[in-house]
Amino acid sequence: MVSALLIDAINDPTKVVQELYEEHAGNVDEFPAVVARHFADVFLKSDDTLREVLPLDVNHPPESFAHRSLVRFHGMVQDTSSSPEMYLANLNENKCGGWGISQSIPASEWPSSFDYCDLKEATALWAVTVPGQTAWRTEELTTPSRSSSSSSESPPQPHKFPVPSAPHIGVQVKIYDNEAAQSLKTTDVVTFIGILTSESLDPESESASAQMVPSLHVLCYQVQTTGDVLPKEELATTRDDLIKWIADEALGGDEVAAQWLVLELSAKVYARATPLLPPSLTLSRFPSPAPSSSLPTLHHILSDLLPQYLTVPLSLDLLNKENFSPESKDEDLHSGYLQLPHGSTLLLTENDVREGKLVEKGIMNIKAVQEVMDAQTLEYSFPFSKFSFPTDIVTIVLCEGRKSAFFQTGFTIPLEIKPSLEADLYKQRDQIKLPDTVKLAAYRSFLAAAKQCFGTVQVAEETSRHIQEDFVRQRQEDPSITADNLIHLMKVARLLAASMLEREVTIDIWERSKRLDASRKKRAS
Repeated sequence: MVSALLIDAINDPTKVVQELYEEHAGNVDEFPAVVARHFADVFLKSDDTLREVLPLDVNHPPESFAHRSLVRFHGMVQDTSSSPEMYLANLNENKCGGWGISQSIPASEWPSSFDYCDLKEATALWAVTVPGQTAWRTEELTTPSRSSSSSSESPPQPHKFPVPSAPHIGVQVKIYDNEAAQSLKTTDVVTFIGILTSESLDPESESASAQMVPSLHVLCYQVQTTGDVLPKEELATTRDDLIKWIADEALGGDEVAAQWLVLELSAKVYARATPLLPPSLTLSRFPSPAPSSSLPTLHHILSDLLPQYLTVPLSLDLLNKENFSPESKDEDLHSGYLQLPHGSTLLLTENDVREGKLVEKGIMNIKAVQEVMDAQTLEYSFPFSKFSFPTDIVTIVLCEGRKSAFFQTGFTIPLEIKPSLEADLYKQRDQIKLPDTVKLAAYRSFLAAAKQCFGTVQVAEETSRHIQEDFVRQRQEDPSITADNLIHLMKVARLLAASMLEREVTIDIWERSKRLDASRKKRAS
């Protein structure tokens, strides 16, 4: 049953705000929090009520909505550096002035004089479509019943989207509950519910030529969290099935490489003080396609498995010209390929790299990628300073040679392809043998569950003693073995445990990790 509060809020959110204002007259300081609580109670209690609000996305662009429509925008916070915007909270006849209402009324209705205590600030942000959000994840978030109409207009501020020339929505976001807004950071993925208008980027400009952009006056919002996953028992056989499917469809039948890929996809940032970070992975000896523009089958497979995933086909031209790191120009933060939400997976292909020269920008871009791989930080450049911001990006490199031409990755796995399956490395999407809907959903749940496990994997006391004794024995047999070798194997063991949905490294998992890493080294030798 759809509640009356829900219907009222959808049909005329401005009226609901005004009615709330009249109920809480005289308390302009607390009112933004009252609005946020009310609309959160109406819309954020369940996915069903959230989906009652029409989505703002590339298939439902700003121009398809009437002025001051209620919309929801699932986006990434791209820029938090804008100055707060002043607004008059209280208008004539006890009318509310926030949420874009004061900009929508004629000047004759403005008070001739006002109390300066009624001047308040709204936090202003810039948000964009979630970069790398895959099609199936977008479908999960979209109301299927509403017809779509792709935009014929170019998005405003295209330099603020990480992927050049990609279709997206960019929105100026205004949050009136300032205390709550302080917790929002760049690359946060947020679902905003608010009133959509079109306003100038510069509210103080009186020029008729001032750029108008979509503006979302936020009523409530929620930051994306990890979703529920299937119980472990229901995913027991999923791991082996997933490895075989990836190997047969995308890796030339190489199940060892597919297992290392699944280990890589099981990782996430868990701790920074004592670093427990995702390793990076190179799949080497990966043949180049016949037509140089072809995407590897692995691109389509990962798009079907992961909610946030991006492929960047590297070339000298791209490295030398495009931005990988955000940079502030004229007090406006330009984005770059690496400004991605936490939990993203990045596939870098080197097959289009030819002989040539890297200019300074290309070298800086490679350094930025390496910094993400090694430390999970990304440097933002400002006119007089640089700041590093935390990332959580799993990075996979495909290269034709024995190792990456540009990057030092945590693991390098030379691909061993069955000759009969080499052509399958570059299949079109419609040529891929997809599992049924239930099994594909299980694969997605399995990878989400593995990421959850990674940060909680412990080493039992008995296993810890076994590892210490094992390490001492290996040192005696081979003096070249160092503590770094132990740290490396511990990382493999944690990844293997997580990929088995185990929260503890057992002696069996430790021994399996040693064999798995030994087979990798043998390939690379």
